[in-house]
Amino acid sequence: MITLETAKDQIMLDDARRIVEEASQRGICVRLLGAVAIRLNSSKYADLFLRLDRLKSENKFTDVDLAAYGKQRLQVRRLLHDLGFEVNRQSLLMHGNSRMIFENAQKGYSIDVFFDKLQFSHDVEFGRGPDGGRLGLNPLTLPSVDLVLEKLQIHEINEKDLKDLVLLFAANTVGNSDDENVINGKHIASVLSNDWEFWYDTKLNLEKLLKFLNNYVDQKLIEAEAAATVRSRVEQLTRFIDEEPKSKDWQKRSKAGSEKKWWRDVEERSR
Repeated sequence: MITLETAKDQIMLDDARRIVEEASQRGICVRLLGAVAIRLNSSKYADLFLRLDRLKSENKFTDVDLAAYGKQRLQVRRLLHDLGFEVNRQSLLMHGNSRMIFENAQKGYSIDVFFDKLQFSHDVEFGRGPDGGRLGLNPLTLPSVDLVLEKLQIHEINEKDLKDLVLLFAANTVGNSDDENVINGKHIASVLSNDWEFWYDTKLNLEKLLKFLNNYVDQKLIEAEAAATVRSRVEQLTRFIDEEPKSKDWQKRSKAGSEKKWWRDVEERSR
């Protein structure tokens, strides 16, 4: 068996699994998102993950990201404290109740916890509790579709995020369910049908993804057959999005188009 991770990466992967498991034992619902989640979601495609070299460095991860419900904020803070992580006080001042950053100097990485939704260029909603929330759909990570939305919402998308999308589309089919290893195209289409601004960045990012995909084939980072699968799944998702009826709010916002700013400015933080 080939070991792809450095010692630091492996520690982060092991810790990430342990945090979710310990949280579950305490009745706390947390799930992984971000790069660690994508690596675990796409574990059968570890060779592609290695070849894409998302950070162009020996280590592939910078931190661990978690999604949780705001109702369990105090329990999450106590859990991470017990596991050796202390909350960054500045993050409390900057983000209020929406996000907390925890640090462990000895381990050398931080944990970023997002409550109820991810808020960067656009919002990705997790829900406010187990009833109707999305955190219980998969046992370890957010559903594949939410990991895709996490990347598509980025206004100034960069190459590591595009590589993460390549991996997600290689490892997950596109369908209309939240089953494990299925990107729920119907869910994405529904979200975007009410939000022209998110829809527009998604459209731009999917176009960029296909352009970079061609480059990755030329660079031999991905085999032509696998790239064809990714391209087919992106096109399938695009059809879901195009065929979904748009809301009145979407149609109203579309009239101003890109002449009006369509994204939220956010601080840059590794994802």
